[in-house]
Amino acid sequence: MDLEVRHLRTVATVASLGSITKAAGALGIAQPALSAQLSRIDRTLGGPTFVRDHRGVRPTPLGLLVLERARTLLPAMDALRQDAQRLACGGTPTSLRVASAGAALAAPFVHRLRHGGAPPTLRATADARRAASELAAGTHDVLLAGMCGDALPPAAPGVQWRLVGTDAVQVVVRDDHACGDVADLAELADEHWVKAAGDGCCFRECFLRACARAGFAPATPSECDRATGLAMVLDDAVVALAQPFGALPAGLRAVALRGAPLAWSTWLATRTDADTDLQERLVAAARDARRDGLAAAGGAYSRPSRAGEVHARPAI
Repeated sequence: MDLEVRHLRTVATVASLGSITKAAGALGIAQPALSAQLSRIDRTLGGPTFVRDHRGVRPTPLGLLVLERARTLLPAMDALRQDAQRLACGGTPTSLRVASAGAALAAPFVHRLRHGGAPPTLRATADARRAASELAAGTHDVLLAGMCGDALPPAAPGVQWRLVGTDAVQVVVRDDHACGDVADLAELADEHWVKAAGDGCCFRECFLRACARAGFAPATPSECDRATGLAMVLDDAVVALAQPFGALPAGLRAVALRGAPLAWSTWLATRTDADTDLQERLVAAARDARRDGLAAAGGAYSRPSRAGEVHARPAI
């Protein structure tokens, strides 16, 4: 038996529901038929994809491998089918599929792409490497990703990256905080910190290295969404590391770190075979979103990208 897309969908459904009985109901087939299909899948793959215990079923290491690949392949196949059906009926392909990983500019970027076409879809993820692989596989049309400092984004076959810009990370504090509008990182050594979820482990490592250079070891940073983090700052519980885009709520202000010890780069990726005009429109939209975000925040310590800068095969 050859492994087919429907088999991947079956494995994904069983894994998500954790039960053969529930999965059979969701798939619209009898439980014995589903069990027989899973046995055939196991024989094709050379081992069991699930084990049973008192809580139901859970994937084996082989099953986890299949699920990892299915998470990339199934959305790509769904998008292919939808686009093919639209074209066959004389329509146009679906709206742009945007992915973001650690990029605070994702919302204004999507907003700019709405002009003159159908609204794009946006999917946020914490894993830039996986998102780049999904872009290469056709799951996404464009990826906006943030990377710490001068780190390069992950390579993927058939994917090229363009630098949108590099900006100094700022610290958000309450208006009545004792530090000035520009401060040395060491002045904040006794603070508790929060950073945005999805910035990835590399940013935490960059932060710890910057603190070590400043002569202190910080408390382990909390991690949460932007709104929760800013609420915690308002409660005077923490100070927040933030990308320097957009206005802050009343009661908060941004502190620039002297010497810019922490920086965050925004990158945009497309497939190398994407339409040239589309690529240029995407880059222009990302750079305009960054410019507007910096203007709203009164941004400083920013380094623009060089015009036309393209990275076809970067590696971390």
